[in-house]
Amino acid sequence: MNARAKLAATAESALRAKNDLRSTVRKKQRSWDDYRKFLRKEFRWKAPLSQRRPSWWRRGFLSRSVTLYQLDKNDPSLYINDVQRYTRTKRMVHPSLQEVLDNKFSFFLLINQLGLNSDVVPMLGLYVRGGVHVFPNDDQVSLQHFLQSRLTINEKVFVKPLHGAEGRWVRSIGRTSNGYRMNGEDVTVAEIRGWIERRRRPMIFERGIEQHEAQAAFNPDATNTLRVLTMPDVANAKRPFIAAAVQRIGTELSGHVDNWTQGGLSAKVDIEEGTLSRAGQLPDGRAPKWFSRHPDTGAQIEGAEVPFWQETRKLVLEAANRLSFMEYIGWDIIISPTGPVILEGNINSGMNVIQVHGPLLADPRVHAYYKKRGVIP
Repeated sequence: MNARAKLAATAESALRAKNDLRSTVRKKQRSWDDYRKFLRKEFRWKAPLSQRRPSWWRRGFLSRSVTLYQLDKNDPSLYINDVQRYTRTKRMVHPSLQEVLDNKFSFFLLINQLGLNSDVVPMLGLYVRGGVHVFPNDDQVSLQHFLQSRLTINEKVFVKPLHGAEGRWVRSIGRTSNGYRMNGEDVTVAEIRGWIERRRRPMIFERGIEQHEAQAAFNPDATNTLRVLTMPDVANAKRPFIAAAVQRIGTELSGHVDNWTQGGLSAKVDIEEGTLSRAGQLPDGRAPKWFSRHPDTGAQIEGAEVPFWQETRKLVLEAANRLSFMEYIGWDIIISPTGPVILEGNINSGMNVIQVHGPLLADPRVHAYYKKRGVIP
């Protein structure tokens, strides 16, 4: 090898070493960022030290998840841990497409173009910079005018930010013959307007959907929705399948929403039959919480059937197939008196609301997909 070739080889070797070092540094930085996010989640839970499970942190599990999944007696390797949940599952949808699911307005526009044989939750308006663009009309009015003239008396409306999860900053509003209500309390129109204006971000107004009487029977004060997780079967031409489904149910703790992190319940849906298991609730300490009947209303949960379940399965799989480029979607579905209605699609699948009923990685199809996308080693 001549001197020039040796010099080129040395330069190439140095460049590889430099790139390897950069890759190592990036991986360490990403790992540190992952665990910082993990620890922020851990200490958002206001609990005494006696409730913490620090020995599980290095394995990627939050203290509450140890209780939730009963990891002292179940195999932790079969569960998606919390580090993987909060960081790596975000990679399932291509970064350039994530905004479509993250943004409730763009998802509404997309889902209305799919030609599905289903209703979609109606959008009444989009609030931005003091005005509301009214749908399906093309006019724009002030927020005050919208609240006073575009809300039908005794019709429930939800106002929520374009981005957000876990039911934060979602309010139920409506007009009555005597005034206005927000989250079940009497308020003035000025109070509603002030709450929206203080958010300083675009908000959407959605018409509340009447739920099927069997769904309302669990808790009539909340809209009780289904979360259905779809992903592709990488061993079967990437055909979408339902990995898991749960019925979410509101409680006195969660208020007008059914959100799990705010105290709602989760019952597993039998994917073939549509029947429900007992319902779990996010624990406060080291004891799991399970209910065969609703703790507030007394309604029977375990053994109850989801109305229109077969229609729901068909709808979700058809929608997942038409959005196959998204791959991984947590669907929120309302069961109305006439059938399933699509509410939202989410990148965040709500891992613990699903895995409280058993580990996702026990299904070989789920394991194969998470491995292919780098969520698990």
